Amino acid sequence: MAPRVFAAVILVLLGSLLAVPIAILLGTVALLLELVHYAWARTGLTGVRYRRMLGARHVAFGDELALSIEVWNRRRLPLAWLRADDDASPGVEVRERDLVTDEAKPAVLRNAWTLRPYERVVRRFHVTGDRRGVHTLGPVELSIGDPFARRAAIEEREDVDTFLVWPRTIPTTELASIDRWGDLDRARRGLVEDPSRFAGVRPYAPGDPVRRVHARTSARLDHPMLKRFEPSRDREVLVALDVQTSEGPAWDLGLTDDEVEALYVVAASLVRQLARRRTAFGFMAAGYTGAESRIAQVPLSTAPGQAERVLDLLARLSVHASMPFERLLSVAARDTRPGSTIIVLTARDPRPFTPALRRLERRGGHVVIVACGRESADRAA
Repeated sequence: MAPRVFAAVILVLLGSLLAVPIAILLGTVALLLELVHYAWARTGLTGVRYRRMLGARHVAFGDELALSIEVWNRRRLPLAWLRADDDASPGVEVRERDLVTDEAKPAVLRNAWTLRPYERVVRRFHVTGDRRGVHTLGPVELSIGDPFARRAAIEEREDVDTFLVWPRTIPTTELASIDRWGDLDRARRGLVEDPSRFAGVRPYAPGDPVRRVHARTSARLDHPMLKRFEPSRDREVLVALDVQTSEGPAWDLGLTDDEVEALYVVAASLVRQLARRRTAFGFMAAGYTGAESRIAQVPLSTAPGQAERVLDLLARLSVHASMPFERLLSVAARDTRPGSTIIVLTARDPRPFTPALRRLERRGGHVVIVACGRESADRAA
């Protein structure tokens, strides 16, 4: 601004000394333009409120989320234009608007407004992701212009919204479980656990009923523990997902995303089926989810929302294994109780981890292998 003001003042002085009215007029107009620009730039984006609101934090593959963007000019001065550039992660799609791409940012959701003093405007969009995973909107870069459309101020606000896109699901065949307890066939429907057959305690899982908390044990261990009962029929299922798709060390594999994504589609479809059957189920995988643990796990539970918790975990799960699958099966053998069904979902030859599966069966579990991939029939046999 200083060079323009200096040039305008010089122009006015020269026009006065040389008696050139047009120079005086041009210098005065330029000086007034700079003063107006200074008035808008001085306050910057103070009083300009920008808020982004997502209708939910997760969405099924192919569905859309409601997105609302609100801007509010809480100043006495109008805004000739206000522009907001929201950074979008790869894969984000907006139905009503094409994302802008430039060299610095791969995808930007751009909006512009002209606002009167104290005017508030809300725009509504529908957003989704074209792939499974964690997607983000933000941070946002805000810029305003003076009444003569010159950029007066720019500011970046660290406001990031995150949403999950669940894996795609497909219809699956019915997996008939073994409904036997004590060498007796059990009915298809019945209690998951018999309240008269107390069998110890277990750690609390999100969604478990509070009335089953064991008060004394929870107080002694300083974290909530739940009462556990013997099942009146075999209905507990653990889905163990093998993230590897080829043989070799878990940390040095030439994985293809399509093969792993196909595994996640099958896992999500099985989870949907188990939830519809109201089966107590859990999920384990040796993969990274952004947490410190190398095991992605959702404990066994029949609580409402169990399928959503597993789908959220699948949305966060990476395509790279964090440990050998045999080690994950050893953890599963320790955490599951006799009578449970372990569904092993794999896209490679299961013979290398067959000893671990036999140990699971010796502990009283029932192992079901679901083979995927081009050679699934031979591997399952």
